[in-house]
Amino acid sequence: MEKVGKLVVSVLSVVLMCALYWLWLPPLSIAYASGFLFIGLCVIILISNIAMWISDFGIAGVIAFLGFAILLILWIGGAFFGSSVFNATVKQQQIGEVEKVEYSEMIKQIDTSQIPIVDEALAKKQADKKIGEDIALGSRVYLGNAAIQEVNGEIMYVVPLEHSGYFKWNKNRTIPGYITVSASNPNKVNFITELDGEKINIRYQKSAYFSYDLTRHIRNQGFKNVGLTEYTFEINDSGRPYWVVTTYENKTIFGTEEATGVVVVDAQTGETSWYSVEDTPDWVDIIQPQSFIENQIDNRGKLIHGFWNTIFGNTEMTKKTNLTLTVYVNGECYYFTGMTSVGTDESCSGFIMVNTRNKHAEICSISGATESAAMKSAQGLVSDFGYKSTEPLPLNINGIPTYVMGLKDEEGLLKAYAMVNIDDYNIAAKGASLMEANRAYIQSVARNSTTHVVASDEAYGYTYEGKVQRISNVVEDGSTYYYLVVEGEEEKIFTASYMVSEELAVTRDGDTVKITYVDDKNGTVDIINFDNVAFATPVSEAQEKRNELDEGTSAYDAEDSQMIEVNPDVTEDTWNSLSDEEKAKMLQEYQNNN
Repeated sequence: MEKVGKLVVSVLSVVLMCALYWLWLPPLSIAYASGFLFIGLCVIILISNIAMWISDFGIAGVIAFLGFAILLILWIGGAFFGSSVFNATVKQQQIGEVEKVEYSEMIKQIDTSQIPIVDEALAKKQADKKIGEDIALGSRVYLGNAAIQEVNGEIMYVVPLEHSGYFKWNKNRTIPGYITVSASNPNKVNFITELDGEKINIRYQKSAYFSYDLTRHIRNQGFKNVGLTEYTFEINDSGRPYWVVTTYENKTIFGTEEATGVVVVDAQTGETSWYSVEDTPDWVDIIQPQSFIENQIDNRGKLIHGFWNTIFGNTEMTKKTNLTLTVYVNGECYYFTGMTSVGTDESCSGFIMVNTRNKHAEICSISGATESAAMKSAQGLVSDFGYKSTEPLPLNINGIPTYVMGLKDEEGLLKAYAMVNIDDYNIAAKGASLMEANRAYIQSVARNSTTHVVASDEAYGYTYEGKVQRISNVVEDGSTYYYLVVEGEEEKIFTASYMVSEELAVTRDGDTVKITYVDDKNGTVDIINFDNVAFATPVSEAQEKRNELDEGTSAYDAEDSQMIEVNPDVTEDTWNSLSDEEKAKMLQEYQNNN
């Protein structure tokens, strides 16, 4: 009878460990905490069973208890010896060399029509509406995690669909497509069900079962002892769906994770390939998990003088701000976050940007508002409506470091847009469209006489005098904007808020005007200063003194502004035909002469 009992215990032990592995699927390696625990449990159960057969249940129980205690001590001890206490240098230097750059080099100026203003929450809301159009499909799936990526030059969210339960999976086995949502236009939503005339049938999912479970499938393809993390649903340039899963190793005991490559799984056929970081296909945007990079950024700043400085000194310690954004620059994907001193809440000392593929990092020093402070400033513009801000995007708007964000109502729908100056978050503007917000923002910057603008290489300042051919106005969101076409510059449409000059309201066709404007080659041109030569509005002596004091301190005239005033005697065609060296030489000569 005793042998029967021992046999039952042994069989149950084997079943227990098999079931635990089946459900847990840890890496079969003691280099990972989960793998160490699983293998340790297996060893303890094996030794206890041997002791049970050799002796009795009492001895086996004592061995099992001691084994669990030793395993727990080793697990906690391993985590301790792998911590920053003993590995501060390794952790602080893990992110590698960080290149120092200017903000204008870090964030290039883009057309406002291409700004990825849609956040993940809104993308999933729009995707959910699309699924709701098919009642039968909507009842058996739910939305997975949306992944932002660039496909053929367009930034979009790709949203997988997941099985809503075992019985739904068992009945259907496949999912007939995925959803894409444009990151710049929330109304551009597509349910992709076919590729090249063939129906899409996605079999391998995180919510699938048995051999179609994504993690189990990868383990069964020869990756049983590899760390797996960051399951991202991506599509290649042809629209074919794949799962991209990061493989990683630990640089210290049970910690300091480092990405080693990706496992790419065809979501339809299950074909599986591993690529190193260097050899990963170009269409894959995410190799480095966001959590890895955030830890490495914080370790770089907090462990600059070792571990004990974090306890007793806090000397020169920095940390990332609360938000980490995913941005695209020249087709490359980056994690972007502000840097602030430890203990500081609302101000940042600079920004750091890390490539999501190769981990190349760039940092720029620029004092200003954190992302959270910018969001509060934007929400203050629409406090009467109670709109909430999306995560702010750092951009160059006409050469000005600016946060751009959407403003959403209680239903999560975009109702307005806002732009907030990074250097001074009190300078902010909103609009019903991005173009309207852009115009209002430029005028807000121009009105602020103490703002110093750091211009990009693509924003040039011009002063021009000519006759007005056409002028009209339009009221947008309670503000009046004027549109002008000036003789000799017919290819441009100039725009200005009524706040720029009172003379705009009385200007008519044929009047000679003198305007200062910024041209970033993105369509309409924003006027900074406007003077109708026919009028000479008298001002008081006190105002003249005030004007003299303010002279040279505007955003356009600031000494540390990098805005370049182009020689008006050089035509645009001639200017564009010059090389960068010739432009630089001509600008230098013009500045010396003026």
